[in-house]
Amino acid sequence: MADNTDLKPTGTETVNGNGKDGSGGYKMRVGFGTIAMLISATGMGLVPLFSRWATRTDMFDGAAGFNAGDSIGALMAVGRMGMGVIFFVILLLATHKVHVFKKLKLTPAIALGGLMIGLSLACYVTSTLLTTVSNAVLFIYIGPVICVLLARIFRKEPMSKLQWICLLAVFIGMLFGNNLIGFNESGFFVDFNLQTSTPEFPMKGVGDAFGLASGVFYGASMFFNGYRKDADTTARGVWNFIFAVVGAGAVTIILNSLGSTPDMANWALNVHFTPFNWAGAILLWIICGPIALGFLLVAGRNLPAADYGTIAYWEVPVAIFVGLVVFGEALTINTIIGGVLIIGGGAVPSIKGMITGRKLKQQDEIGEKLAGHLDEKSQQGALGDSTAALLDTGRGAELGMMANDTKITSNLTHIATETHFEAALSEEELKAAFAKHGLPGFPAKLDIPERTEDHVQMMALDGLLEFAKANDAGAVAYDVTYFPHADEAEVDYQLQQLGRDLEIDAAVIRDVCADEIKEYLALDAKRNPDLPVHSIVEAYVGGTAFAWYGMNEYPRLKRVILNALSQGGQKAKRSFIERASKAQVELLEDY
Repeated sequence: MADNTDLKPTGTETVNGNGKDGSGGYKMRVGFGTIAMLISATGMGLVPLFSRWATRTDMFDGAAGFNAGDSIGALMAVGRMGMGVIFFVILLLATHKVHVFKKLKLTPAIALGGLMIGLSLACYVTSTLLTTVSNAVLFIYIGPVICVLLARIFRKEPMSKLQWICLLAVFIGMLFGNNLIGFNESGFFVDFNLQTSTPEFPMKGVGDAFGLASGVFYGASMFFNGYRKDADTTARGVWNFIFAVVGAGAVTIILNSLGSTPDMANWALNVHFTPFNWAGAILLWIICGPIALGFLLVAGRNLPAADYGTIAYWEVPVAIFVGLVVFGEALTINTIIGGVLIIGGGAVPSIKGMITGRKLKQQDEIGEKLAGHLDEKSQQGALGDSTAALLDTGRGAELGMMANDTKITSNLTHIATETHFEAALSEEELKAAFAKHGLPGFPAKLDIPERTEDHVQMMALDGLLEFAKANDAGAVAYDVTYFPHADEAEVDYQLQQLGRDLEIDAAVIRDVCADEIKEYLALDAKRNPDLPVHSIVEAYVGGTAFAWYGMNEYPRLKRVILNALSQGGQKAKRSFIERASKAQVELLEDY
């Protein structure tokens, strides 16, 4: 049982003057955190072993009684909580956080969170001595569901259908675990006559009641700890365990006081431990105290809250294993069914939270990457219509052309005037221009992106032809490109290109940009497909390619999407990122 139930990972803490957490940039080590949580949960699961070792006259025979009164379990809890105080005080001094502890405001939530965990452990240890281990540990793990129920009642937090189903599963699990319903040789039965005594556990009914109380108090501790998650974990831990000692001590005093009445004389402490008992008590206080708590802190620093809460359920099979193997407590089919329902009812929401947390993390990563690309594309879109059109063709990066009288190059030394691209010309129009300048032109498959700006010089068509003629080029090469109206194949092609640019799956873009795709198809349907989209002319002089590039406006899917985002501002951009990130994560889960 995780005593310090502030499930906020502590790895991101940097404490300021008021004791509040800030982001310290700590990178979680999930593998290391998982191992630490397993060690911690194992230590917690060994409570029944050491509590019986510490208190029984014969460790393996419950019928032999205790070397103390029946309230001894609560006193064992006081010792364990006291070790928790010592451990956190040492940690406070070692981490130089005494000033943080002094400045931390003690709120009712912090005090009640500690008080409830002390009451819970006192009842739990008492339960492990008076009933079966499986009953004790299964009852305490109704706590997470109790926490959800309290949050629903007092904080008005909504409960999902899953949470209601889990609550019902835990309730039915309790009925199975107590043999109020279940299966026997006659089949399914319903019997609300509680079995309050067995030869091994003469006070089994009381032990089950303490187990149930431990679960209620455990859920209450989680509820109160959830009210204050901004407090430093170490400083808060000191207060939590101080009040836990108070809570466990109160149970001890009350139970011991009941021993003053003749019919409850067996509840008086009457401690007369043997050295063997003291060895068990020390192991309980150390292994289930500082060791388990220390690894609990390590786990909290390296695991997300949902992972942390889910792995904590490892305590249950450890405790049941102790009862089965060490103490020979048989597991009935009803106990198994009850255990599955109780553990499942408590763990399923945590597992769902763990999966959701990882999905959100993936969404955030994809969203950040996508936002960066959109920022870059938005900046490019501000360069002007002619340059934006060039960028839309995929040629801007290779040509290094931009407005504002600047040209980006690899060495940042070139300065050029603003470049205006002329309209694309048909083959007949190009031939007329060649004839005008007395140069023959030959069709060729020309593609500027295959070259670099170091080897291609852009010029106006008339200037290029005159330059070529003056340098005895003899001839020029040209190419003209026509685009038919866009269809689904063209949409797929452009989505694949856009997906590579944004590093997001094309199927995701299709899903979240359905309206923009419709707009693109509608715009392209208005374009005259008989007009050329691109035309290029190249002349080679002294081993250098000189080129003219003409382009007519035509819709590009990327530009339509970016325009929609720019018109909608940051709100549209955030909406796109959130939708795209979510869709991308859901798509990843299919593989």
